Amino acid sequence: MKNPFARLLHHYTYNLKLKNKLVISHAILLMVPTAVVTGFLYARMYGIVMDDTIRSEQALAAQTVGTIESLVDNAIHAGEVMARTGLVLDLFNVPLEQAGTHQPQRSRVDSLYRLASNLVDHSFITDIRIYYDDASYEDLSRYNQGRHPLFLPISGLDSPWIGQFESSSEELMLCPGELLSESETGECGGLASILRLSYSRTGSNVTVPPQASAYVAVYFSPDILEGVLAGNTSVQDASTYIVSSQDIPVAGTAPAADGRYFLPFPQLSNRLGTGQTFSLVNFQGGAAYSAYFPIHDTGWYMVSILPASHITDAGRLLMVQFILIYLLFVLLAMFIALLLSSSIANRIIAVAYQMESVRTGRPKPMKVGLGCDEIGVLSDTYNYMTGEINRLMDAREQAAEDLRKAEFRALQAQINPHFLYNTLDMINWLSQTGRKEEVTRAVQALSRFYKLTLSRRELMNTIGDELEHVSLYVQLQNMRYENCATLVVDVPEELCGYTIPKLTFQPLVENALLHGIRMTEKKTGSILITGWREGDDIVFIVSDDGAGIPPEKLDSLQESAKKAGGTNPPASGTETGHIGVYNTNLRLKSLYGSQYGLSFNSHPGIGTEVMVRLPANRALS
Repeated sequence: MKNPFARLLHHYTYNLKLKNKLVISHAILLMVPTAVVTGFLYARMYGIVMDDTIRSEQALAAQTVGTIESLVDNAIHAGEVMARTGLVLDLFNVPLEQAGTHQPQRSRVDSLYRLASNLVDHSFITDIRIYYDDASYEDLSRYNQGRHPLFLPISGLDSPWIGQFESSSEELMLCPGELLSESETGECGGLASILRLSYSRTGSNVTVPPQASAYVAVYFSPDILEGVLAGNTSVQDASTYIVSSQDIPVAGTAPAADGRYFLPFPQLSNRLGTGQTFSLVNFQGGAAYSAYFPIHDTGWYMVSILPASHITDAGRLLMVQFILIYLLFVLLAMFIALLLSSSIANRIIAVAYQMESVRTGRPKPMKVGLGCDEIGVLSDTYNYMTGEINRLMDAREQAAEDLRKAEFRALQAQINPHFLYNTLDMINWLSQTGRKEEVTRAVQALSRFYKLTLSRRELMNTIGDELEHVSLYVQLQNMRYENCATLVVDVPEELCGYTIPKLTFQPLVENALLHGIRMTEKKTGSILITGWREGDDIVFIVSDDGAGIPPEKLDSLQESAKKAGGTNPPASGTETGHIGVYNTNLRLKSLYGSQYGLSFNSHPGIGTEVMVRLPANRALS
């Protein structure tokens, strides 16, 4: 008796279906190497990911420092621009004994206000003020405009930065919020760049330390800096803050504000070593990779702290992603194996289903080729056979269409030719009696009449041309029968651009004239053609006030109208006018279908109405 492994191998080799065999083999070949490679890479890639994460965070921090330096430079530059203006130099860059002697012109003050307004963008730079030495200067606040003061006395300001300037020889100072008064932080901004302007020294006082004549204060928002710091890192719970060399916090993100990862300035170099390099440091909130970066020309430092627990998150995330990608490829390989095993059966079934479509309509070719193997050859042969069958069916349909058009033209030819003979006979009679003007009008009308009918080989005409055609017909008949009929056309202009089969109105008007109006005692009457749009159809009514149609003839006419389109023409005894009406109805139904054509309504002694219904098809320009 074979052992279980041998029996399992025999079953896999000889009894298992090909589809399942391919799926299992692909799964084994992919999953075993995947497990080995995953265990090997986890140990090697973890350290690589950690180092790469720290390097990328270090580069991002350096980029953030550059952004902060650029923002602070904008604030410093704004103060220097204000200090270099002619008005500020004339006011404050003077000897002490000349202070307050210069009276600025209103136009120059206005220009200074406009400059300050242009420099304040209300997003980063929030306000600009000039604090002057009111012990030497008169009240400059009288030059302030509106509710926005530009000139303010130093004596009215109680800010720590004034004492800082008095004990320092620096001309420029960047002040955190702790060095500003409450009024400054509330009205102007949380940070400030302050530039000292000094009295000019001449003569005997050249060796005396400079004395401040004014301070140009540019206030800016810490919110913008905090927004930049918030984007400094991609590590969760990272802490970033700015601290001054005087150990005063400038701005920071939320984790820095709660004190878990805060380092005072004196401890930066002791605990973090050299700047701009991350090192592992223990904090109250846990171990973290930390580094500090000097912000040039500011006396500020940016400190970036990355919790070690979240740095390892990136490594674990990478391994999870790695495993998921491998699992995805395993599933993809199994899916491909399933497709390979199913392709042969599925392609044969596809050809069979495509052949079965002949039961419900034309055979359809397969839109996608099935390859170059034996099944692909079968598919190509089927497509060739389908193309030949469809070509023969198209030829048959075209022959039927040509036959329909030939029958249509034959029906056109059946329109009463006696009209031409009678009109020519009338013209001959008018000529013999010397009525030349009437002969000219008759010839012109007849010429235009047949030009509209015969000038083109198309079966269609526009409704406008057909209305002109029937009006010419009535004009010629009135010349023959001494103005026996009045034609009234009430059709909207917008319908004149749609198509209608040629000679649609003429047989109906001829029937109304000869078998309606001419059959009354007075031999005169009116013919009215009205038309309108009804959904996707156009409807016309051709009505007259003639003798009408007797009920028995109306029933016969209605019955023949319903049967139009069949193979049986009207009876040979039918009147000529009714044959023209029958042919018109037959043409409409053969062109458009049984729902279109003519319908009749008549009352003896009152008149007749013929309704024409056809689809609304706009003529091609």
